[in-house]
Amino acid sequence: MDRTLPRVLRVDLTRKRSWVEERPDLFRDRLGGTGAAIELLHELCPPGADPLGPENPIVLAVGPLSSLYPLASKTVALFKSPHTGNLGESHCGGRTALALRLAGYGALVIDGKSDVPVYLAVHGSKVQFRDARTLWGMSSSVTVGRILRGVEPGAGCRTIFRIGRAGETGVTYAAVVAETYRHFGRLGLGAVFGSKRLKAVVVSGRGAVPVAHFGRYQKLYRSLHDRATRSDLMQKYHDLGTAQNVAPLNEMGALPVRNLQATRYPGEPAFSGEKLAQGYLGRRLACAGCPVACIHLAALREPHP
Repeated sequence: MDRTLPRVLRVDLTRKRSWVEERPDLFRDRLGGTGAAIELLHELCPPGADPLGPENPIVLAVGPLSSLYPLASKTVALFKSPHTGNLGESHCGGRTALALRLAGYGALVIDGKSDVPVYLAVHGSKVQFRDARTLWGMSSSVTVGRILRGVEPGAGCRTIFRIGRAGETGVTYAAVVAETYRHFGRLGLGAVFGSKRLKAVVVSGRGAVPVAHFGRYQKLYRSLHDRATRSDLMQKYHDLGTAQNVAPLNEMGALPVRNLQATRYPGEPAFSGEKLAQGYLGRRLACAGCPVACIHLAALREPHP
């Protein structure tokens, strides 16, 4: 196990303080980042905690394979969900896992509640609490991201998580946006951010992830990369993405239409994967270290008036 993975960065928004805990047991005795995050949540979230209260921790974690092998590009978030009142688990790609590892951490835990809107800036071992009152109320995550990229340039690899108005106002299924096109989209992490008056988290790092037996590592990496890129599943997600499922689901009568008032469109839906690729596909993007490039950006082209 490399020396950075067991390091857990703890942040207390109430007292505006941070510290690092060494927890090799988390990654030795638990399976991956999700196992480590579950253990931290179990330790730190008291029974009966209010999902929108200061006692509900946000746990972000990566695993031993994160950023070392193809496809291992996700960060997991664990929290008590404000939408269900039960366990909240959400995953996000982009540069999230790579930035966290290169900053020198295997997990980031955020507790408490700030008295004013803030964003958290983590640049390697340097952790700062920044005033976010001028950002609070901005509905565009793109605008917030551009502002933070300007004032928090960082070094090496950088990721920016941020929320919009839904998270600020406590919509129980609000998401957290990362890198504009990636999201912690499940179970209301954005509302937990908002309840803590946490507008954004910036993480950057320029460290390294040590690898034992580098020659063997390169051989295994190439083998995994080749197997992934040559598979039919990879081709599906690269070419059309999950939108490829729209037409078959429509034919089966299993496509939710008008809030499940119907289960099929007459004919081929205008938003099928094939239609989107033919008329609207602008470009494809990939998460850090992932060869699939399953992010499909659509461009709505209109005649110039």
